[in-house]
Amino acid sequence: MVEWHITPDYISNNWTDELFTLMCEKLTERKKRELDAMQDKSQIKSRAEVVSDKELFGRIGMKVKRGN
Repeated sequence: MVEWHITPDYISNNWTDELFTLMCEKLTERKKRELDAMQDKSQIKSRAEVVSDKELFGRIGMKVKRGN
């Protein structure tokens, strides 16, 4: 009910069974898409290139602006 920002009483009194079923199906689909998106992000992170500290600082050394 929090997902739809309405009370259970409102759903019981104003929604048809068909509407409730549809809303539950759509909620399930959305939650699955959110889960898939989070899993995709974690796979991207796990494929990140690993470099040594010397190589890392060598790569970014010229890009860092030095202060006076």
